[in-house]
Amino acid sequence: MTQPASKPPQAPDPARFAANRRVAVFVAIFAMLFAGAVALVLREEKRRSLLIQPSPPAAPTEIPLPAAKTPAETPDPGETARPPAPTSPALQQSEEMAAALAAFREAAEFMKSQRYELAEERAAAALLAYPQMASAQRMLGLIYIQRGRIRPAIAILEASLRNEPFNPEALTNLAFAYLQNNNPQLALELVETCRSLHPTYTPALIQHGLILLTRRDFTQAITVLEETVEAFPAVPGPRNNLAIALYRSGDHAGAQEQLTRVLEMDPKNFSALFNTGAIYAQETNAPAAIPWLRQAMQQMPLHQFRTYLNDTDLTPIRETPEFLEFLEELDPAFPGAPPPP
Repeated sequence: MTQPASKPPQAPDPARFAANRRVAVFVAIFAMLFAGAVALVLREEKRRSLLIQPSPPAAPTEIPLPAAKTPAETPDPGETARPPAPTSPALQQSEEMAAALAAFREAAEFMKSQRYELAEERAAAALLAYPQMASAQRMLGLIYIQRGRIRPAIAILEASLRNEPFNPEALTNLAFAYLQNNNPQLALELVETCRSLHPTYTPALIQHGLILLTRRDFTQAITVLEETVEAFPAVPGPRNNLAIALYRSGDHAGAQEQLTRVLEMDPKNFSALFNTGAIYAQETNAPAAIPWLRQAMQQMPLHQFRTYLNDTDLTPIRETPEFLEFLEELDPAFPGAPPPP
C-alpha cells in the first residue's frame, strides 16, 4: 500500500502568533497580581493576629478585708497625712460672697423706701466685698440716676454689662442712663438689642416707649406704648406717655381718654393733672386749663412747680387774665392782670 505524500511545512501565521503572545502576557500579569494579593492578605492576617491576642484569664484572687481596729491601736501616721479634699473655686470666696449678699439685701430695702443715701452706702459695701457682683453694680447705677449723678451711673452700669453682657436689666438700665445723658440714639440701640435678645422681657417696653417719645417718633411710640399699657395696665406712667404721644400726633380725644384712666387709678398723679391742663391750654381754653394746673400745683412744692410754668404747651394762655391771676396766686409779688377799664 502506498502512503499518501506528506504536505510541505507552512510558514507560521504572524497574526495568530501575536494574539497568542498577548494572551500569554495577560495570563502572566494576572498570575503575578493574584499572587501579590494573596501575599498581602496573608501578611495582614498575620499582623492582625499579632495585635489581637486573647489574654489568659487572670486567676481569681481573694481580697482580704481590713482588720478592725481596736481602741488601743495607734493610727498610721501615713493615714493622717492625707491631702485635703479639693474645694470648688466658687466657694473659695464664700465669706466675701455672703457679706456682699447681706449688704445687697440691705441696699434693696433702703431702695424701696427711697432712702437713696443709705442704699448707696450698702450697695458700695456689697461691691467692696465682692467687686464682680453685677446685681450690686446695677443697683448702684440706678441709685446714681435717682440722685442725678448720670456719669457715674453710666460708668458703673457699663461695668455691670461687661460682667453680664446678656442681662436684660443691665441693657435697659444703661439705656435709661444714656437717655438721661441726652444720648437717645445710643439708648434706643441698647433697648432694641434687649428686646431682640429677650422678646418676653416686658420691662424693656417701658424704656422703649419713653425713648421713642423723647425722639418725637410719635407714630412708633404709640405702637410700643399701646403694647406697654397692655402689659402693665395698672401702671400710670406708660399710660401717661401714651396720652402725650396721642396728643402730639393730633389725637386729643384719645389723649384725654388715657389721662382720665390715669386719674381714675391715681387722682393725685401730677403728670396727668398737668397734662390735662396743658391740653386745654393748647386749645386756648384758659378757664378749663387753670383748675387742672391748680390741682397739679398742690402735688409738689411751689418752687418746683414754678419751673413747669415755662412749658411751651402753656404759651397759648400765657397772656390771658386767668393765667396772670394764677401767677399772682403763686407769687403775690408778681404783677397780676391789669384792672378792667
